[in-house]
Amino acid sequence: MTRRLLRAAIPLAVAVTAAGLLAGCSSGNTGNANAPASFAATAAINPHPISDLRQGGNMNFPLSQIPQNFNYYQIDGTQVDTARFYLALMPRSFTAAADASLSVDTDYFSSITESTVNGKQTITYDINPKATWSTGRPIDYTDLVATWTADNGKDTSYQASSTAGYDRVESVVRGSSDKQAILTFAAGKNFGDWRSLFNPLLPREAMNSPEAFNTGSVNTFPATAGPFRIRSIAPGKQRFVAERNPNWWGANKAVLDTITFIPLDSTASVGALQSGEIDYYELGSSADAFKTARGIPDIDLRQSLGFQYRHFDFNGANGRITSDRAVRLALMKAINRTLIAQSQLGQITSKPTILDNHLYVNGQKGYQANNGDITFNPDQAKKELDAAGWVMDGQFRKKNGKQLDLRDVIPADTPNATQEAQIMQQNLKDVGVNLVIDAVPSDDFFSKYILRGDFDVTHFTWEGTPFTSSSDGIYRLTPGITLQNYGQIGSPEINALADQALAETDDAKRIVLYNQLDAKIWQEGHSLTLFQRPSTYAVKKNLANFGAPAFGDTDFSKIGFLK
Repeated sequence: MTRRLLRAAIPLAVAVTAAGLLAGCSSGNTGNANAPASFAATAAINPHPISDLRQGGNMNFPLSQIPQNFNYYQIDGTQVDTARFYLALMPRSFTAAADASLSVDTDYFSSITESTVNGKQTITYDINPKATWSTGRPIDYTDLVATWTADNGKDTSYQASSTAGYDRVESVVRGSSDKQAILTFAAGKNFGDWRSLFNPLLPREAMNSPEAFNTGSVNTFPATAGPFRIRSIAPGKQRFVAERNPNWWGANKAVLDTITFIPLDSTASVGALQSGEIDYYELGSSADAFKTARGIPDIDLRQSLGFQYRHFDFNGANGRITSDRAVRLALMKAINRTLIAQSQLGQITSKPTILDNHLYVNGQKGYQANNGDITFNPDQAKKELDAAGWVMDGQFRKKNGKQLDLRDVIPADTPNATQEAQIMQQNLKDVGVNLVIDAVPSDDFFSKYILRGDFDVTHFTWEGTPFTSSSDGIYRLTPGITLQNYGQIGSPEINALADQALAETDDAKRIVLYNQLDAKIWQEGHSLTLFQRPSTYAVKKNLANFGAPAFGDTDFSKIGFLK
């Protein structure tokens, strides 16, 4: 399962390129009456005090693909897998609880305070005096300077996945000592989501030049600073092992001796769970995986609400049929999102529902429906395609002698993505559109196709973070810079509203602005949200403090096996 994380100045939106897991259920399934109707925004992690746990041991941790870059901020590295193993290895400024509330991560920062100095929003970072990189060098203000420099967008040689927040900063300088950094936003460039900055923080050595940033961490991990450190990376990155950091200064020493991270094809993962080769598996929306995991002895199903959601992306590049906003809006009305949600979630919940917001998910403060008239309405879709000049000519529509053919690029060996494509193919055929499904190698899906804009339509999973600004790079249109707006669709109005929302420091007002922004995103036909996927983890029963984290972070130092 390939997933992209939404990321803005933070790990956000770590785009989840999660295309899906094993085979899906019947598309006519309206919901399993025996499954929960809804899920809670509370973590399901089998919580236990450390005193209940056996010290030592190894956890086999599956990854959805081989990491393309160990630098999370570089566009190839902004993936869900990277964000997750970073929690064991890398510093961050704030940590999120299950309800998405934030607190300073005191393992790394003694305090982080906001103030106004000379009329400018100013953040003072006091770094934990004990915080040290795995090289032995103390974490200091220069690491914050380097992260800001690489991610602020001023030098486009840095292939950053997002510049949100960092591009509003005027300076990051040394404070009263090397262990204090003072960040100042430019006049009139306040940033409401400032807590997203330096989530994560990387060492200056991995960030201080475009070469180091873009390629320096392709095969070698940057210096780390967490309860674990890297022990080894196998040739071809087929697996890598993290070991307990003997120099860890944090509140809790790691319980586990090691964590072995294993890239594993989605079709093999449930079998690996059955055989004991891995200690958990995230089931996504796969009905077959769900049913199989439910029958494995000594396995718990741990479920909660979460940030992941499925969506369709359209390509707005010049020359593409989908560059026409009217066509995109018509296509969106031709797609039966409810049927797709039922097909993917029918075994997991008794009430599959669609998602009608690009910036917030259900259970998150701020969620509301902003889709307006973009609902399943094939008759209206036909009228709008007629009005756009695409008229029926035999089985499909044509305009100026060109047939309305769309190429849907999906990762191979991901049956859920295939099922989504097949439902959409039939929906679009009903309104005279020919959807051609192009299944490409999973490891090439992003790097060779999506990042290069080689598609008409595609679908994958986004995974967000508690920071709404993290999705900025998805919807902002910046000529010459892709960020995470792979289809290059946007407008000056969207950019202006995004700027206004970014600058708003009042939480309630910022939510209002982001919902106004979302309404514009719908009206532009940028992309079509499908459904929010509940976090469903199949986990060994004796593994504690791990599972479905809701909207929060996993504390890797506390993961362990029961005595």
